[in-house]
Amino acid sequence: MTAKRWHGGELRWDHHSGEWTVLAPGRAGRPHGAVTCPFCPGPGEDTPPETWRLPDPGGGWRMRAVPNRYALSDHHEVVIESPDHGWDLAMATDAEATALLKAWQHRHLMTRAGTAQVLVFRNHGEAAGTSLSHPHSQVVGLPVLSAATQRELAVAREHYDATTRPLAVELLAGELAHGERIVLSHGQAVAFTPFAPAANFEVRVVPTRHHADFCAASPAELAAVAHVLRIVLAALRIGLVDPPYNLIVHSAPTGLEQVPYLSWWLRILPRLSVPAGLELATGVPVSTVTPEDAAERLRAWIAGLEPDVIPPPPP
Repeated sequence: MTAKRWHGGELRWDHHSGEWTVLAPGRAGRPHGAVTCPFCPGPGEDTPPETWRLPDPGGGWRMRAVPNRYALSDHHEVVIESPDHGWDLAMATDAEATALLKAWQHRHLMTRAGTAQVLVFRNHGEAAGTSLSHPHSQVVGLPVLSAATQRELAVAREHYDATTRPLAVELLAGELAHGERIVLSHGQAVAFTPFAPAANFEVRVVPTRHHADFCAASPAELAAVAHVLRIVLAALRIGLVDPPYNLIVHSAPTGLEQVPYLSWWLRILPRLSVPAGLELATGVPVSTVTPEDAAERLRAWIAGLEPDVIPPPPP
């Protein structure tokens, strides 16, 4: 049996699956449906001391990061995305979405020390794991690489060793050439539905410039990705009636930020169904919507958005 003590709980190794399991009994105490929101500014605000803030010109804050009170690790923060309880990334402006990605970039960089990989993710909706509805995302540093991360690394490395070309670059080129699964292309960012989705209406948002490290993305790249991201989320909100989803930033593990075979990207996974027996027994996802149909419907929903939601592309 293999186990590691970790932040008041344990990491245990499953020798059958080759995957780590986190035992974190303290997270059972997370608030659900709290009457007073601890993230809203004012007398009800109740968070640990903040580690970072984006100030508001009026003396308040636009965004802030605090340690997660129900942390999964010694490196676990909550990014409170707005003082407005009803704010939503799907209805944000380009400037707001870009500021959020810059905050993720900053906190990712600050979390790296002493970790094997850093995960940035956003859970939207109760079915996606949200316990508080106030808009927030999370940054977690893990002391081990997950089996899924190790598999992705091996596949990317083997492809590069065999071809001298990054796998992500070839996949994007193939999607652009094929075109049927492209949802939106805007400057330095592209959104598409993957050929083999893990969920109905899964969307990947990728920068056109290949680089392993999310934290190395330029301001122009972040702005392009933020624009495409919020448009796709707005389309999902309209077309699927504000579905629950998980948004995940994929970036190189710690120490591999400069390798030539990895690329950073964003993944949107709507939570429209519950995994059943086959998925749980085999780990094989089942999608009842083809990615080609999903892309076509997303393009139609985007075309139907109000003009002020989609500003014209830059000259």
